[in-house]
Amino acid sequence: MDFRLPQEVRDAGARMRAFVEREMVPREAELPPFTNTLSPAVIAGLVRQLRAEGLWALAVPRAYGGAGLGFLGMCALREALGHTTLCSLARLLGTEPPILLYGASEEQKRRFLLPTIRGERYGCFSLTEPDAGSDAGAIRLSAEPDGLDHYVLNGSKIFTSHADEADYALVFGVTPEHAGHGRGITLFLVEHGTPGFEVVRQIDSMGGDRPSEVRFTDCRVPAAGVVGTIGDAFGLAQRWFACDRIALQPPIALGAAARCLALGRAEGVAPTAEARELDMELDAARLMLYHAAWKADQDMDVRHEASMVKTAATTLGLRVIDRVLQWFGPAGYGRDLPMERYYRDLRRFPIAAGTVEIQQFIVARGLLRGYAPLNCLEGAD
Repeated sequence: MDFRLPQEVRDAGARMRAFVEREMVPREAELPPFTNTLSPAVIAGLVRQLRAEGLWALAVPRAYGGAGLGFLGMCALREALGHTTLCSLARLLGTEPPILLYGASEEQKRRFLLPTIRGERYGCFSLTEPDAGSDAGAIRLSAEPDGLDHYVLNGSKIFTSHADEADYALVFGVTPEHAGHGRGITLFLVEHGTPGFEVVRQIDSMGGDRPSEVRFTDCRVPAAGVVGTIGDAFGLAQRWFACDRIALQPPIALGAAARCLALGRAEGVAPTAEARELDMELDAARLMLYHAAWKADQDMDVRHEASMVKTAATTLGLRVIDRVLQWFGPAGYGRDLPMERYYRDLRRFPIAAGTVEIQQFIVARGLLRGYAPLNCLEGAD
């Protein structure tokens, strides 16, 4: 059994880490509290540098112009990004491939997928509703057919990140005529500015993220805006959750925790025994993460692993950050060190994309019903 990452993945992670240390860490003081982006000019400059250094869209499949590094590549790149409090910029820096659009129509790929990969357009993921959080199958936003070529959307979404600045939204709605098949959930591409599509408000949070409440009122969407099969988008939502729970949240949490732990050691405030124990836990979580990413790249079913990785990595990352903050005392509580920013921004990870309590339920159900093996390495030969 070979535990080594492919050389191209290791190289990509090392180059991104060098970029982070050189270009992003020095800019951390420029990021105002309770905001998660820098000026458009600074973002554009970072994107140009990433492109120039060959670090753009590395995890995108080769068929769409990327390097095809997949889940392993995403994890390596985002673990490196975790070493800066500017990790909230990750979605703007080519490390979040629009995987839901890989199965889009050719016209949708031309208008949405390819411009998104190039960094010319950005989308938002709109699933959660006021009465449907971790249970994605409980959404109620209605999508009624209007003739043969349109659907009319009515309902509300909440906690949609970046809805205020996205060019389009990936909106999950219920198509009543298909309610008996695939839970009747359909995925729609809705462009910003479509009549009836309204960002009602942004919700202030303890971190820099300001998710939005979005309302759809008689919002007419062309049937050409349907992604995939009508009434059968629940599987697409599960695919996105698997990506989020493996390759988006956990590597950033582990990278941030590793940076804080190293800072505690460098400043001589880390109790030796406790620091070694935390090192051991980080190593275990990292092995779990990259094993899950490897399985995802082999097109294996990783729902079980995704729930385990999200639970282990996001809670451990916050615990390490909190302990290092405590070691520094009043200085750790202040804004001159990265811990308070990390803690506020990353505290949403154990909640977003399904709470850790729901992940624990998924893992337990999978084991009790025989959906997943007790031996997590089964099939890894």
